[in-house]
Amino acid sequence: MPDLSEYNAKRDPARTPEPFGEVDGAAPTGDRFVVQEHHARRLHYDVRFERDGVLVCWAVPKGLPDRPGAPRLAVHTEDHPLEYLEFHGEIPAGEYGGGSMTIWDSGHYEVEKWSDREVAVTLHGERVDGRFVFFKAESGDHDAKDWLVQRRKSDAPTPARDKSAQSPRVAVGGRSLRLSNLDKELYPDVPKASVIDYYARVADTLLPHLAGRPLTLRRFPDGIAAPWFYEKNAGAKAPDWMRSVTVPTPGSSRGTTTANFIVVEELATLVYLANLAVLELHVPQWRVDADDVVQTPDELVFDLDPGEGTTVVDCARIAQRVRDVLVADGLEPCPKTSGSKGMQVSAAVRVDDPGRTSAYAKGVAELLARETPRSVTSVMAKERRRGKIFVDWSQNNTAKTTVAPYSLRARAANGAPTVSTPLTWDEVEAAQEVRELTFSPADVLARIEADGDLYAAALGEGITRPDLPGAPAAG
Repeated sequence: MPDLSEYNAKRDPARTPEPFGEVDGAAPTGDRFVVQEHHARRLHYDVRFERDGVLVCWAVPKGLPDRPGAPRLAVHTEDHPLEYLEFHGEIPAGEYGGGSMTIWDSGHYEVEKWSDREVAVTLHGERVDGRFVFFKAESGDHDAKDWLVQRRKSDAPTPARDKSAQSPRVAVGGRSLRLSNLDKELYPDVPKASVIDYYARVADTLLPHLAGRPLTLRRFPDGIAAPWFYEKNAGAKAPDWMRSVTVPTPGSSRGTTTANFIVVEELATLVYLANLAVLELHVPQWRVDADDVVQTPDELVFDLDPGEGTTVVDCARIAQRVRDVLVADGLEPCPKTSGSKGMQVSAAVRVDDPGRTSAYAKGVAELLARETPRSVTSVMAKERRRGKIFVDWSQNNTAKTTVAPYSLRARAANGAPTVSTPLTWDEVEAAQEVRELTFSPADVLARIEADGDLYAAALGEGITRPDLPGAPAAG
């Protein structure tokens, strides 16, 4: 019988961020699964299946087998609450299972057999797709909770899938990649294949904006209408050719002090991430050098967030005012849509103190709020934003990230995904309707073909990177 008493007895809700819940006996038996990469005393992978209102779980030290062959150890653990399907974070040291946990894969499964001694399933995830059987180890030296897991050949009883069409192996920039589930809809009527195609085609323009910047990923394994999660750690099964860098994460909500971030510097990495249903790419305003040493910020950013009763068109008016202040201080600001509700304005800068960009940006935000308190606020509290544009200066904090230019967003408009799109100042000034500041992947590729990278100045291209003043001259 499903039972969470063992789970709850091993955990203290005051000490661990893990979810607590009850057996959801009213819930129909679902078909979701999750594989979590768990860096506890020893690295292992937790495999969990939704069943009868709980998650039935196994800890697999070496991970699920990549191919048919010898079985691997799979330790049957206590049932977990359904909320654990989306859990990722840091379990404090000293607590049961203490360590970092990230979602390695998730998806749906089909049952061939489910008994007290054998569980045969077919998994359909982003990274794993195949037939597996979990079965009780023979008695002897084995613990009562010791099971084994084996990958089966992908023949009947499930219908054969067209692997050549949906899981092709492709060569990308000299790297060999296996793509999967290319027909899965990540946006309404937009399959994963189209997402991968966009990122491959925009790569030449996008990659310079990602180079050297530790990347925070926003993954949507089952599309934008399904649960999603942020991911920072590259994970133990990331290809060994992919660059990653371990950097401090002060103030992390998960209590971690460092994370091993992916750094995207080649097309193959971008395609690999798109294949994992990474739709959004978020970057800090600083880089690491060739020796993985964190550098001071090289970019200043203002995130213009429309409060209730305002739109991106109102953001455009405030963006012009931000521009005027920055130009007066010798900066070269670049505007772009966020691809969501608002806008961003960035400028290449040079500073010798990581806190300088936040201090200057706060000064600009407070200046605009003093001048027009009815239309601008520099205060984050949502109740202060109604009818106003929030000029978010805090995005310059070195622990924060902003969506990269040319990144997809987890939104759709007019039957297509939206994109964080660089603009000309003429477009910002002329905009009168939201649709004028809403762009699809096809729009963005056409704009690049016609105008090149409108955000190049944010990289310092074509300009002399200026020293950032201590405060806005207009203040």
